[in-house]
Amino acid sequence: MPYFIFLLSAIILVTGLIELKRDKKEFWGYACIIVSLFAVYVSIQGFLLN
Repeated sequence: MPYFIFLLSAIILVTGLIELKRDKKEFWGYACIIVSLFAVYVSIQGFLLN
């Protein structure tokens, strides 16, 4: 499960970066990046606790 969460966070990070590169400085680009950082944190916790 931590591997899946880590890969999901990478996909969300790429989506957020694409949104920011479109010259649309909207909420969704920043929200995707914040969610991906949280998912990386959760996956690291999963690696350490298991």
